Amino acid sequence: MNELEAMGVRLVMVSIGVPEKGKELIDHLGFEGGEKYLHVDPENKLYDLLKLNAGIKETFFTPSTPLAFLKRFTKPDGTKELSEVLSKWNKVIYTPPKQSQAFNQGGTFVFDGPTTVFAHYDESTGAHSDIQEVLGLAKERAEKKSNTK
Repeated sequence: MNELEAMGVRLVMVSIGVPEKGKELIDHLGFEGGEKYLHVDPENKLYDLLKLNAGIKETFFTPSTPLAFLKRFTKPDGTKELSEVLSKWNKVIYTPPKQSQAFNQGGTFVFDGPTTVFAHYDESTGAHSDIQEVLGLAKERAEKKSNTK
């Protein structure tokens, strides 16, 4: 993250919840300094504006859920990553402010000012963007901007 910040890239994480739970989450994940990046959205405003996927059907009962897990099980070190994530989440439960928010899916976005450079809407549980692709795109965009100055 230091490399991204040095390039002028600002990382922002948005989560459903309230500030106190956001702080607990950062501490639980061992993300030192994470409160600097985390913003909470208890009313679901940003999720709604971005039109992120939501609903129990979309969360679990769609072909993309087993396909996302199959991808993890068949890629090198895919189960290592999954085990690492699950080892943290099996010790804690975070309840969102509204029951309906439990079935919200996330997304990954790269913005350059008002321009959306990259948008990935998590189709279902486990169907996330490729973080290396996203980081590469952000770095590439930042390098282009610095070369045009």
